[in-house]
Amino acid sequence: MMDFEQFKEHVQENIKDFLPPEYADASVTLAEVTKNNDVQLTGVMIKTEDMNIAPNIYLEGFFDKMKNGADIDDVMADIANVRVEHEMQSSFDTSIITDIDKVKDNIICKLVNAETNKEYLADKPFTQKEDLAIVYAVDLGSNSGGRMTAPITDSLMQQYGLNTEQLHDIAMENLDKAPLEFKSMRDVLAEMMFPDVDKNDPMISAMLPPEDPTTAMYVVTNEEKLKGATAILNEKLMDDIADKLGGDFVVLPSSIHECIVLPMSENMDRSTLENMVQEVNAGQVAPQERLSDHVYIYDSSEHEIVRADKMEERNQNRAESMDTVKEPLKAEKPQKKENSITDKIARKQAEIKLNEATREHPVKNKTKEVALA
Repeated sequence: MMDFEQFKEHVQENIKDFLPPEYADASVTLAEVTKNNDVQLTGVMIKTEDMNIAPNIYLEGFFDKMKNGADIDDVMADIANVRVEHEMQSSFDTSIITDIDKVKDNIICKLVNAETNKEYLADKPFTQKEDLAIVYAVDLGSNSGGRMTAPITDSLMQQYGLNTEQLHDIAMENLDKAPLEFKSMRDVLAEMMFPDVDKNDPMISAMLPPEDPTTAMYVVTNEEKLKGATAILNEKLMDDIADKLGGDFVVLPSSIHECIVLPMSENMDRSTLENMVQEVNAGQVAPQERLSDHVYIYDSSEHEIVRADKMEERNQNRAESMDTVKEPLKAEKPQKKENSITDKIARKQAEIKLNEATREHPVKNKTKEVALA
């Protein structure tokens, strides 16, 4: 069986044999791309003469298919199908990206881990939030294959005549207008298991009994469920959640696409929750989609996300200056804890597995960074 280097060469030399005739004169190039968490992926770019833009189709997932027994010709056909599905209808005016007046309303933010993205962040403006980094991109809209974005680099920001703080403010204003979602885990599972059934159907109630609001798990993301962890940066949404849950709440970073919200409880401790997050990351989330191994608290009085260990310090400081203080999230394990959180995390793992199955092709139906000629 060919190794990955041989596979890349095979794709570059033979992919046009699997494409329609209009790609006969297309250029086929390979490029190494640094993705989230400094994961290095190899993309193949198939660009026709009349187009100045084309998607990067990442080859690692297709190589894994072949290693798992798929016929090489079937894998090549899959790559070709992805390229055809992402064909642009017309050439892209690249000057739009450098014109701040034209892109201002389309500047978006993404949330990544600052500690595991040293290389990725090296040429990009970002705003640090605890151990996370808020990066910025231009939303270029969608075509038949999915949504396209272009990352904002330091040089592009300079062309805009902006600094990082101004860029951040624009992205936050646009986030305020974006459709965001806050749903119970029960509703999320119901949508996945019964997509065409009304959520009030008795069948759903029989399969997924209503949850106790005081112990329920919730999912926070955006409407597309892509890079949706940025929803936790929206202060209005987070304040609304705090009102619903009665104050401070726990945030578990499920992936760059979503976060899980838990009401505060005396039965949970930070070390247990962090172990759960780490286990899910290690076993269920692709390396380039991991957000953090830490647990966070939304401090409803300060209207901000705080890492749980720092929240303990903050509560300790409050305890020293106040007569009564709300109970902090404990760092040590209690003598006895309920199994409900563990059970629910297991359900979350099952959901992530299903999500990963839909992400088998890293380009297909996903938001992607475009490569410009």
